Amino acid sequence: MIAEWKKIEKKQFAPIYLIIGTEDYIINETKKRLVANILDTEDTDFNYANFDLDETAIEQVIEEAETIPFFGDRRLIVASNPSFLTTEKTKSKIEHRTARFEDYLNEPVDYSILVIIARVEKLDERKKLTKLLKKQATIVDAKRPNDAELRKWVQSAIKNNDFSMEIPAIERLMELTGGQLTTAMNELNKLMLYKLESREISVANVESLVVRSLEQNIFLLLDKMIALDISGALSIYYDLLKQKEEPIKILALIASQFRLLTQIKLLEKQGFSQQQVAQKLKVHPFRVKIGARQAKSFSYEQLTATLERLAEMDFEMKTGYGDKAQKLEWFLFSLQDQRVK
Repeated sequence: MIAEWKKIEKKQFAPIYLIIGTEDYIINETKKRLVANILDTEDTDFNYANFDLDETAIEQVIEEAETIPFFGDRRLIVASNPSFLTTEKTKSKIEHRTARFEDYLNEPVDYSILVIIARVEKLDERKKLTKLLKKQATIVDAKRPNDAELRKWVQSAIKNNDFSMEIPAIERLMELTGGQLTTAMNELNKLMLYKLESREISVANVESLVVRSLEQNIFLLLDKMIALDISGALSIYYDLLKQKEEPIKILALIASQFRLLTQIKLLEKQGFSQQQVAQKLKVHPFRVKIGARQAKSFSYEQLTATLERLAEMDFEMKTGYGDKAQKLEWFLFSLQDQRVK
């Protein structure tokens, strides 16, 4: 759990919060806890305001924060997308007069809580305003968790709800949700609801209940092919067709995964760690972990040859050459012969 959440639950509020990071689960949970602990249900409409700084000037936000509460003891003011604190380019034409913001940071009112949400990995540390904000605000780190951190999140939720879940089941949940914290926690809540009586969650429960995205089904399909489980791979493929997924879309995702495997293979040959590979390719570390495992079953030459074949199939499908579904089925059959023996 985020350390600041405990203080919020105890109603020990900071006058200014700065949430930095791209993990929606942490951002949304922080907002939810602030709303629940600061505002009464009947005064939410009067004392809660939410702004997009791409559309609203910061001085208007400060004016709102300095407005005395109407009913209730405090106001909660949330402002997102402070592009003027980052190096990112924006199409917004809003001009922010930041002097008013600086004054507020130095002397915040005691009846409002201001929350600045920056959905970026980091702010522009060279700016004087950034330094002042980070000095005066209580910072909530909303970075996307790595493999070990995600496991701790899941284990903490299991423990706090008095459930038990075997390690292989936790690993499978993480794998099927692609290392995404929001998805993992949503699926875990569903699993706990389903197993409310026994309070024990198994691998079988995870396999049968966790909803797989199309991308996750592609990962699983390739896993089956690599393990020479042809019937299992085809079963997933036929299920996708029954769900009205277009063969050309499935092909595009398979090509995307093989492109990732090729890039991982090349970078690992050059001596980069999985964490460094994830940073270079700008993909989630969990995808790199799965991709590295899958890439071991192919040589670099086999991966590039497979990519060429997939490009040919894409052209053939788009030009109406042959049956699309059957063409992809033949490819899946042939994939078993492309593995490293």
